[in-house]
Amino acid sequence: MCAAVAADCACERLRRAARAISRLYGSALADLGLTATQLAILVATRPRGFLPLSRLAEGLHLDRTSLYRAVRPLGRRGYLHVGPGRNERERVASVTAKGERILQQALPVWETTQRRFVDAFGARKWAALAPALRQVVSIVQTLDPDPRARHRGRPASHR
Repeated sequence: MCAAVAADCACERLRRAARAISRLYGSALADLGLTATQLAILVATRPRGFLPLSRLAEGLHLDRTSLYRAVRPLGRRGYLHVGPGRNERERVASVTAKGERILQQALPVWETTQRRFVDAFGARKWAALAPALRQVVSIVQTLDPDPRARHRGRPASHR
């Protein structure tokens, strides 16, 4: 059974691919002091003006801890403003003028990295894979609509 898991586990294959592609984009963005996740946060936040962090986390499929870990340095560097939302619990993010400037630097780096990857992978294969990856996300959401539910029903000592 272990051999089958090692050879064909969807989770492991996708995680390995995700780690590899994250390293590629992370290396490209490192000179700007950004991670791939931080760029995704800036890109997702920019067109919306003020975006609730909960909605940002949902849209990027990040748990709150991962989101806050990535948002904090963006706030410290002045790229993102996080402030109060419509109620006491809600926090909203917006890209600052300094964040706009880092985006102007980061987007060409992203574009070059994206082009290099797609050229190496093959444009046709990428055109088929990109929608398949979106379908993976959709299927997982159908199979596990509330990822927080995984922790329900387990003894507190295992949380």
